Amino acid sequence: MPRYRAVLMLFLLLHLTACQTWHSVSTASPSQFIEAEQPDRVRVSGGGVLDLELVSPSVEGDQLVGAGGFSMPLEDVLRLETRGFSLDRTVLAVLGGVVLVPVAFIVWVIADWEHRYD
Repeated sequence: MPRYRAVLMLFLLLHLTACQTWHSVSTASPSQFIEAEQPDRVRVSGGGVLDLELVSPSVEGDQLVGAGGFSMPLEDVLRLETRGFSLDRTVLAVLGGVVLVPVAFIVWVIADWEHRYD
């Protein structure tokens, strides 16, 4: 029975993460976005950096700064993304759960049945 609970928890965890995805920030100024929205995480590309996730981003002068001592000139930022809700992924996750959870349960019942009566 504990294995069944672990599998169920794994499905739930995967479904929760499926509802979030990275979205491009559609603003001309990354500094304005960061100062106005104050996101806890952003993903940045540009200036030799490719898809680096910054924690606690802020703007200091003309620099984009993140936790851990990261600093990058704002003029080098080519793309800025933030995590957000994804309706498409959420619908797929829910539909997948509607199909996969019952199938997993049936497989578990059959395996348990065979184990008990072998």
